[in-house]
Amino acid sequence: MAPLSPQGKRIRTIMVALPIMAATSFVMYKRLVLGEEQRLLPREGPATKQHILETPRERMAERMAGEKESSQ
Repeated sequence: MAPLSPQGKRIRTIMVALPIMAATSFVMYKRLVLGEEQRLLPREGPATKQHILETPRERMAERMAGEKESSQ
């Protein structure tokens, strides 16, 4: 392959950086604006029983189920 021109290098940099920036921005938006908590990897071993956190949608479904039970 022939070496890239300076303009080609800029375009390559944009093509690589833009998807990374978009994905990172989306995750940060969900955390900061929507209040979604950081997901954690499960830990092995009996002392630490951590599981991946529920999504806001799952938490909302649990709240709605609890409200239905309390209203009946």
